[in-house]
Amino acid sequence: MAKHLDHVPRLVERFKQAILSAAFRGDLTRQWREARHGSPKWSHISAGTIIQSVVAGKNLRCEERPPNKEEKGVLEVSAVTWGNFDPLATKTLPNSFVPPPQTRVQVGDFLLSRANTLELVGAVVIVKETPPNLFLSDKILRLEIAEATKPWLLWFLRSPAGRSAIEGAATGNQLSMRNLSQSALREIEVPWTSDEERGEIIRRIETAFAWVDRLASEAAGARKLVGRLERAILAKAFKGDLVSEDPRDEPASLLLPQIKAEGEARLPMKRFASGDAVR
Repeated sequence: MAKHLDHVPRLVERFKQAILSAAFRGDLTRQWREARHGSPKWSHISAGTIIQSVVAGKNLRCEERPPNKEEKGVLEVSAVTWGNFDPLATKTLPNSFVPPPQTRVQVGDFLLSRANTLELVGAVVIVKETPPNLFLSDKILRLEIAEATKPWLLWFLRSPAGRSAIEGAATGNQLSMRNLSQSALREIEVPWTSDEERGEIIRRIETAFAWVDRLASEAAGARKLVGRLERAILAKAFKGDLVSEDPRDEPASLLLPQIKAEGEARLPMKRFASGDAVR
């Protein structure tokens, strides 16, 4: 049971990627479209058509720690790497530096990592909450996008097709660090359909993800319970509590010394047989 539950995180990720693949191929809403005769066909537009402007911060020498409330902080690339905005993945800016006001991180910001490993470059998040003293770095970009379009671009860039486009556009000779330029980002082709269908797809993606995350959480809870149950069973087994005692059996308190004595008696015989006792 425990081994099967250990596979859940991998299966969850595969399921999510399958949902996103279907979503941006148009398969997720195929029947939805067919029920609405005359729905517009899908096309592609460049990301530059969606992105109104790009804002970046500065590259500065900083203290390698998150700022306190009286200080100003700058985002590290890991702040946007793992799917949710992490306000603790920050460094402290020098007191002498006054960051431009437009680089302050705010709720609702669409952030993208322009530099990271090949698998992580182009990671995107939408900021849901943040302290007021954090600012963009040179490696974290804010994409100015119409509010209604943010979820569409977010999910596309996280989909297999979006990741493939990002990795194909990223440059750099080192596998440990790739860079996605603003011009290359703007040239990425994004699937496009009607406002109504895009809204329906986003709703279905978020519903499916919420459902699978709930199942994964329940599986994680079950894994902990199974682990505790296994330890409890083993403890009872060693105590002899799993089965009722046979009154004809000797108690463990007498058997253990006997087993130990028999083992010690056999030890010299084993040494002799192996030649250890021959000189």
